[in-house]
Amino acid sequence: MGIGFLVPAFLAGLAALGIPLYVHLRHRDKDQPFRFPSLMFLEQLPIRTAQRQRVTDWPLLLLRALAVALLVFAFARPVFTSRTAAGADTRTRAVVLVVDRSMSMGYRGVLARALDSARAVVATLGARDRVGVVAFDDAAEMLQRLTEDKPAALGALSAVQAESRGTRLAPALRTARQMLLDAPYAAAEIVVISDMQRSGASGIAGLDLPTGVTLRGIDVGAAARPNSAVRVVEARRVLDGSRTLLAVKARVLSRELPQSRAVSAILTVNGREAARITSSLAADGESVLAFAPVPAPDGAVSGTVTLDTDALAADDTLHFVVPRDDALRVALVLPTDVRADETLYLERALAIGRAPAVSIERLRAAPASAADLARTAMIVFWDVVPSAAAIAALDPWVRNGGGITLVAGRRLASYTGELPFIAAKAAGLSDRLNDRGGTLREVRYEHPLFAPFREATDALSAVRALRYARLDVTGAADVLASFDDGLPAVVEQRPGNGRLLLLSMPLDIRAGDFPLQPAFLPFVRQLVMHGSGRDAVPLWRVTSESWSLPLAIADPVVRTPDGSLLRPTADAKGSAIPLADAGLYSAFAGSAAGAAGALLAVNAPAIESDLTPMDTTELLLGVRTGTTAADDAQRAAAPDAALSNTERERRQNPWRLLLMLVVVLLVIETVLATRGWRAVARRVTVVRPEIPSSSRSIP
Repeated sequence: MGIGFLVPAFLAGLAALGIPLYVHLRHRDKDQPFRFPSLMFLEQLPIRTAQRQRVTDWPLLLLRALAVALLVFAFARPVFTSRTAAGADTRTRAVVLVVDRSMSMGYRGVLARALDSARAVVATLGARDRVGVVAFDDAAEMLQRLTEDKPAALGALSAVQAESRGTRLAPALRTARQMLLDAPYAAAEIVVISDMQRSGASGIAGLDLPTGVTLRGIDVGAAARPNSAVRVVEARRVLDGSRTLLAVKARVLSRELPQSRAVSAILTVNGREAARITSSLAADGESVLAFAPVPAPDGAVSGTVTLDTDALAADDTLHFVVPRDDALRVALVLPTDVRADETLYLERALAIGRAPAVSIERLRAAPASAADLARTAMIVFWDVVPSAAAIAALDPWVRNGGGITLVAGRRLASYTGELPFIAAKAAGLSDRLNDRGGTLREVRYEHPLFAPFREATDALSAVRALRYARLDVTGAADVLASFDDGLPAVVEQRPGNGRLLLLSMPLDIRAGDFPLQPAFLPFVRQLVMHGSGRDAVPLWRVTSESWSLPLAIADPVVRTPDGSLLRPTADAKGSAIPLADAGLYSAFAGSAAGAAGALLAVNAPAIESDLTPMDTTELLLGVRTGTTAADDAQRAAAPDAALSNTERERRQNPWRLLLMLVVVLLVIETVLATRGWRAVARRVTVVRPEIPSSSRSIP
């Protein structure tokens, strides 16, 4: 039987075998002297001492030498290299089956192949081998801990079904790694059974697995993956005379279709079919399906757009909810001498967006009545100072949550005294024509007003301001952005629950080029969203998120898409529920009866419809297992005879057995050393010589 050593240099430690022999040969019994008053009556006998040159305790010597030798061999990392010894891993196996159950696994025939592959892996295990089951989508769930009970694992596999959720492999690998801690000495293996969707591999880069754990993947995806998916739905209310209609447009994305496909699309509104159209989908690319406007109820509207089902039916339906009032009303207060083109770019930019749509009401005076203020989300004073009566009427409205924006131009620049609502003064007009205009600096991108530009900070740095009001902040106002000369460009103040914004950055084409920049449209829309205190309401949310229920719904009860009822518990931030399934969620107050207080549509992530696969070897590229990913992939498929000595030693691990033997020998050595012949006291009979009687007389 061949044997080798990974670290043969440690064999030099065999020289330490001389240490026990030296200890035995040099051992001497030390005599302890005793004090005695006089030796005059004792006879002096000469005693010869000699150094001992022989071993008197051979069993103890051999135990100590054997313990030292085994310790040296353990550190030298022995490995059996003969085909018989190296070809077999005598350890039991611990296999964790990581089974994909994301939405893409619902593709025709894929999940059945995945479960069949998992059962085949279980069938190869021995009686002493253990198996565990982990199912994953965007989260991981341990269905079966490591067990020798193979029927229990097969039962856990039978419960796996495709869910309407995304794919994330990293949490599943972390769960499998944690499970393998229960089998530290077994031959550990993680088997990923999935359609190997490329989008699911994000997050595994840098993931560490213990040395010795084998990771391999089984691709069960279809060879050809043609698919069409409803990717986006655009829905808004439109006016047709005195009627309110709902206009719906769906965008369908097709991939890898062999040819264009004729489909029938159905629009369902509040559970009833409202419209049906027939269209032809492009073989590869986006197609737009526009439904004829249908009557829209006054309240919140739930709807779905459904295509004829294909191989992946889960993404052929998209759910959406249009809120009760999708229009955000903004009062634009203008001066009497305003030019027609001053507010043109602002009004056109706000009219473009939807969800919510923004309606602008041009006024010469600020709304003052309670009814007018109740229907107004935000008031914009365009380079004009409100009257004292308007200031008095608007102050409580702002403190209760209203929003006011002052746009300072050439008119406000000449205003003397404190500006209304906000703690700032105007100090004239700054003219930057000679140096090609001023630019924005020191922008606080962490503020919600500049949220659209956090990933594109250069978008605002390209803005040029030729003329702008010089502002002097005098109180508790907060400067959100400044020009390159240090003057404030955007100022905010928060009285009560309201928001006050002051802009000296020009929003018209005569004083700067901001309306011509790509950043203008997202900025003015975010200005209205933040100033009014209303975020953009999405038509749907995606699974794996959570829904914070409106505070106005007391003692909420939520009906989920499968019809079950949830009664969430409230904390300091209110009540929230996880969005586990795609479909329509309804929230009720007290009991699930009557009209719902809130509706929410939930869909699977759009990226889940992209079935682009990755090779199984790519699964190992971002995972560190103590060796390179290429080596792990190659050795997972290689026969045992082709393994290197390092891999053989990793599978055999004989050093563990050697260390256990060393511990046993040291225990036996301790027992012998304490209970051997040195530790046993022997009684010796001393014969005293007789003293002659003549010597007994004392003169």
